[in-house]
Amino acid sequence: MEKNWYYAVDGVRSGPVTLDELRGLAEAGAVKRADLVWQPEFGAEWRSAGEVRDLFAPDEPPVPPAPEEGAEPDVPLLGTTGMRPSGLDAVSQAFGRMVSVLFRPFDITRWFSIGFCAWLAHIGTGASYNFNQRGAGSLGSFKQQFDQALDKCVPLSADLTKISVVAVAVLFVLLFALLFCKLRSRGDFMFVHRWYRPDATIGQCWWASRAAGHELFVWRLYFFMIAFLLFAIDAALAYATVLKPYVAAGKEWSGALTRPMVGCVTAAVLLGLVVQLVAHLTKAFVVPVMYWRGVSASRAWLVVFALCNQYPFAVLSYLACGIACAFLAGCAIIALGLLTCCIGFIPVILPYFSAVALLPYYLFFRGYAICFLSQWRSELIPASA
Repeated sequence: MEKNWYYAVDGVRSGPVTLDELRGLAEAGAVKRADLVWQPEFGAEWRSAGEVRDLFAPDEPPVPPAPEEGAEPDVPLLGTTGMRPSGLDAVSQAFGRMVSVLFRPFDITRWFSIGFCAWLAHIGTGASYNFNQRGAGSLGSFKQQFDQALDKCVPLSADLTKISVVAVAVLFVLLFALLFCKLRSRGDFMFVHRWYRPDATIGQCWWASRAAGHELFVWRLYFFMIAFLLFAIDAALAYATVLKPYVAAGKEWSGALTRPMVGCVTAAVLLGLVVQLVAHLTKAFVVPVMYWRGVSASRAWLVVFALCNQYPFAVLSYLACGIACAFLAGCAIIALGLLTCCIGFIPVILPYFSAVALLPYYLFFRGYAICFLSQWRSELIPASA
């Protein structure tokens, strides 16, 4: 092979060399694409080395950087079929974890600290019951009470002062409801954090759940606004088709009012059940997925829909098993309260102390949903969780 190639690097001409020697210089980086080369066939023109065919190796596609040590792989949220989860297995796993966290070893400081997170996660969700109502099963008594309520509401609607007082009271109730929803949304993630890190401080849990808690609060706000709108539409239909004709007829019930009343009541009951189911699945499934993967509530709901679509009967068994566990736990709580001559019921009715006293109950059910999800797709859970 003839030595008829010349090259110029930084204005300094070198050569002659063979084409193979020039190719070796290019591979070693001594000659770059922007440098000039010449051979007799070019005539009086020097050309850039990049224009010479086969002088440089073809560009390879870019290689993505290697993941950092400890980085979590990107797990697809959809399109993956997991294993069939079992509610009974989740009960066993959750109970074992609850006993390990709270009793092995028993730490009263940790108990009260986790109880605070449980209290925030359930703040504003307590319900009170009145067992002293008389005649609750009598239709005549119910009609009498309903008519008395109407008699009180009609003059109230004409009194602007009372209307203003009621409006202010409703506004305060809504503000407190928003505050409780905000705290509860943050508390949900704090409680999940304590499931995995029992010895974390309240401050660490509080700041770790800031972004996810706000995202969940906004989603819940939109959801309950939609639910309120649907309830309002049902109430407006009930007023137009049942209440208004009933008052116009002198509060005399007629058979023509039965069908619209049954329709409105059925719609309200079904809507209430849907709201309760969505609220439960949000706390049980959506919160752990958001905590694990750092996704929005809407994307976490897609994961829940995938679970329900793949294993609908497993989800139903999860709900049925959870109801059975709640019933047994309720019986145990009542029995303990009666054995202490009702003294044991006192902390249950006090704010915060109720969450501390019932912490095994709350921690078990928090873990029950987590263990059920982890059986379905364990790869959703980061290694650091």
